[in-house]
This record gives sequence, structure tokens and C-alpha cells, in this order.
Amino acid sequence: MRQHNRIVFRSMFRIRVLDAGGELLGYVADLSESGLKIRCDVLLAPDSQLELRLRMRDREERMREAQVKVRCVWSGENAQTGQYEAGLALEQPSVSFNELMTELRAGRRSATPG
Repeated sequence: MRQHNRIVFRSMFRIRVLDAGGELLGYVADLSESGLKIRCDVLLAPDSQLELRLRMRDREERMREAQVKVRCVWSGENAQTGQYEAGLALEQPSVSFNELMTELRAGRRSATPG
């Protein structure tokens, strides 16, 4: 059972996922305060530990960045798209990640009608 509700992105290109060397690894499919699902071109090894950087533009077009330390919980190929997907659990959320989540949740609430 999930601890947190996920934020799912219609455009998979909204949040970029970069590896420790700054190379593009993939894109965020969904995320929550406890983890994220990414789509990428490489198969990640389950139980591998990764240091990643998440990058996106906010509503004012400013670049936002968050550092995260994650553990790969599962990974596999999506039969429909041919891309790899991986579920990553946050091992050590950063202040920048918590701020990003707060901003994303606030943006979702303000965009909801009614």
C-alpha cells in the first residue's frame, strides 16, 4: 500500500532525471514523497543505489533542481513502448526535493476547478 498519493504527469518530458555525472537518464512518469517511477532507455538493476538530479521548469519558467538518493525497487521493459521503467524508493530526500514536492502539490490544488 502506498504511503503517499502520486503525482502523475501527462507529458513524460516535464521532469528530467540526470545521473550523478549529469547525463540524461530518463524522465519522471510519476512521483510522491516516498519515491518515483521513471522511464528510461537503460535497464536499472534492482537494489542498486543511485544519486540523481531532477530538473524541471516551474510555472514562471525558472529551472528547478532537486538532488535525491534512491534505491531501485523494481525495473522492467514496458511491452507497449519498448522503454524501460523503474520504481525508485527515496533513501534520503533532500530539502530541494521536499520543496519541489510542496510546490507541485500546491500547483495541482490551484489548478483544480472549484
